[in-house]
Amino acid sequence: MSDNFDLLFPGVNAISTKGAMRSIADDFQVVEIIKTDFSGDGEHLWLFVQKINSNTDWVAKQLARACGVSPRQVGYAGLKDRHALTSQWFSVQLPVVDDRQAIQEQLPPEVLILKNHRHHKKLRTGGLKGNQFKLTIRNIEGDRPQLEQNVINIKTHGVPNYFGAQRFGHGMGNVQSAADWFAGQFRPKSRNLKSLLISTARSWIFNQILATRIRQGNWLTPLPGDIFQLDGSHSWFRDDQTEKSAVELQRRLEEQDVHITAALWGDDELQSSGLAAELERRVGLQYPELLAGMHKHRLQHARRAIRLPVRQLTHQWSGDDLSLSFELSAGGYATCVVRELLAHQDLSLKE
Repeated sequence: MSDNFDLLFPGVNAISTKGAMRSIADDFQVVEIIKTDFSGDGEHLWLFVQKINSNTDWVAKQLARACGVSPRQVGYAGLKDRHALTSQWFSVQLPVVDDRQAIQEQLPPEVLILKNHRHHKKLRTGGLKGNQFKLTIRNIEGDRPQLEQNVINIKTHGVPNYFGAQRFGHGMGNVQSAADWFAGQFRPKSRNLKSLLISTARSWIFNQILATRIRQGNWLTPLPGDIFQLDGSHSWFRDDQTEKSAVELQRRLEEQDVHITAALWGDDELQSSGLAAELERRVGLQYPELLAGMHKHRLQHARRAIRLPVRQLTHQWSGDDLSLSFELSAGGYATCVVRELLAHQDLSLKE
């Protein structure tokens, strides 16, 4: 199995420039977008925290210590990049210490509390709308007009909604670990690792389905039996396959109001049918060891859009450096946007 993400999972734009990403942590900034009407009271203290060069789980443990509670009482919506400047919400249930300044004094300098609210609910995993990104790509070389055209393409069509390379671990090692676990040759030591390996297996098959559709030239063209997702929603629907509906569906696809989906694999029946199901089934059957794991753990099929809209995309040049700003829905990877603009070297991976 190749460990080259770009060879395994092709993009859709012509790439003729290159640059360096994450020369410093400030070059990769992420702000979490959560829509919550805070109750103003309740047993949960919500903290909006800025962190730099720190992973989310470590920050959660620092907050637990500073607030005098167990780490189990700290919630967050999702993991944020370590090699970055990121801002995200945490909730702390029944903190022994609840004064913001007192908590801040117990935290390391990499962690800064920006604001806080009381609320009656815990922040749950996945409970976010999306993320806002501000990136700087430095020392760009190559064909700038092509890069500018890629910006237009991304605004018009979005980008392939791959799971990013970080999902699969160094050298795609998480995929092999998942296969070894499912085959009884390896036993994960924690619940979190088990969850990660199951997600890795499903993500791998999803990416392979999307890559197949890109190679076939139909990632933005419906196949008979496709399932569609409303933009900004988890709602799915089937096309009724009338001539009128096909015209309307194509218009909505072009406007990025709806998106074609692909399978997040499970043990039950595929929701798709016809040619779409045949394609998904053919790809899935190439990985029997992963499918055996889905059967063992009784996972149910789900769907994920194969296109990722890139909202509010702006860019600005400063010499040979390019600044980007955009918003992605929850589950979208910023690296999947950058790879459709130019070839980038992530300098944080050298550490």
